Amino acid sequence: MTPIKVTLLRPKVHQGHPLEQLDTRIFRACDIRGRVPEQINVEVAFAVGRLLGRWYPQAKVGVGRDTRVSSAALADALIAGFLTSGCETFDLGFCPTEIVAFGVGIERIHLGVMVTASHNPEPDNGFKVFKAHGDQEPIAHLMDRLRVALLENPRGQTTSAAKAPIALSLINEFVEHIAEPLDLKWTKGPLALNGLNGTASLVATPLAERLALDVRWIRGEHAGLPVAGPDPLKPPLAAEMSAFVRASRTGVGVAWDGDADRCVFFDAAGALVPNAYVMAMMADHFLKNAGAAGVVYDPKLVLSIQKTVTRHRSHGVRVATGSSHMRAAMHQTGAVYGGESSAHHYFGRLGGIDSGMLAWVTMLQIIEHSDQTLCELASAYRQEVAVLPELSLKVDHPEAMILDLDQALLKGKACLEVEGGKATFGVETHRTYQLASGVRFSLNPSTTEAVMRFNFESDGDPQHLLEQSEEILKVLLRHTDSDETSLPVLALA
Repeated sequence: MTPIKVTLLRPKVHQGHPLEQLDTRIFRACDIRGRVPEQINVEVAFAVGRLLGRWYPQAKVGVGRDTRVSSAALADALIAGFLTSGCETFDLGFCPTEIVAFGVGIERIHLGVMVTASHNPEPDNGFKVFKAHGDQEPIAHLMDRLRVALLENPRGQTTSAAKAPIALSLINEFVEHIAEPLDLKWTKGPLALNGLNGTASLVATPLAERLALDVRWIRGEHAGLPVAGPDPLKPPLAAEMSAFVRASRTGVGVAWDGDADRCVFFDAAGALVPNAYVMAMMADHFLKNAGAAGVVYDPKLVLSIQKTVTRHRSHGVRVATGSSHMRAAMHQTGAVYGGESSAHHYFGRLGGIDSGMLAWVTMLQIIEHSDQTLCELASAYRQEVAVLPELSLKVDHPEAMILDLDQALLKGKACLEVEGGKATFGVETHRTYQLASGVRFSLNPSTTEAVMRFNFESDGDPQHLLEQSEEILKVLLRHTDSDETSLPVLALA
């Protein structure tokens, strides 16, 4: 086992201030996220650390951070809050989110907090919290407790940390944990990697060296996030990556988001492989030797992974969108794999956490062990199910939009499913419409942005999918400021 790097740091001092006009919208179902400094600042960070430290006084706490301009100061304030409460606190440094989750999973720490806003653009930032599996309190409930506590007692205090934080690097141990049991001898040429100036290269570089992979980087340096945000699915960034894959003459391209827990794949022609097919490939790979273990998946795009589960005579569980829901379901069901349509991949061998790094090398395994290219592999799934790229729209009045959709679709004898109860907008907005032509249309509020997500798929005629989606889009446009000229052309992914 690689030695763990541990270094004592100087005690940090934090000057507490009143939390004036706390914006409670920063507390989301799975994390804390908002704009710096108006919503998220060092006062909020210190208060969150102080409260969590009081609630988990015996815990060993770890704090990681991404490459945003504000992350170092927020991490320092968060650490100071934990130290003020008497917690033994470890500074995990700059790292992907999965390093913090990994630290909790192997019990090096008992509570982990990652300073990140994931794929959101700067100046957004926030906090993702990871707890030990034995702690049964849902993350959403913890977020609500933090919100209430900060509203009831908003004042900070002038404190000097009684202890010093300890620097703890887990990256080398994580790389070895991923690589050691991996059956991979890659023979299919160089790979194109894109970190979007986030934390991915901190792990992907030593992992590539460990596995003797020949890689070509774009945006691997930590020189400022893309202005639109480190989201590999943003059309301009996807186009940039597509061009890089072609120019570098690589067989596979991989791009991660800002904190590296999401990853997407490009074939040799630079085409983005839809994540619905990636999820099905992963499920196929893991279910071959899963025994009684099944898979879990979110409700956005389900047809391809469901067909895979049926082929293996296995079982799958559909879970509400959101990382905390997925991690809980992975742990409770003992699933071997979990997939979200947003390009999060969860793994039983990592205790149910999502990992952009294990997703990357698992895809290499899938390709290497086949006699096909990534494009050819995806084609087999594409023949079974057609999908369209996800649409994200700001909707002023979701209730009116849903009534309009019900009137337009249910009169055609569509089957309606409601995927849960009251949601972000105060209405039952997690909905799926199964149309007679085999088209499945779902809408869900984003858990990270003030938008609605719309997904279309079909195991019937792809042309019917395009026709039905065009009709649905006309209804949607009546409830958004967007117009037809500002939306992407609907085309098969």
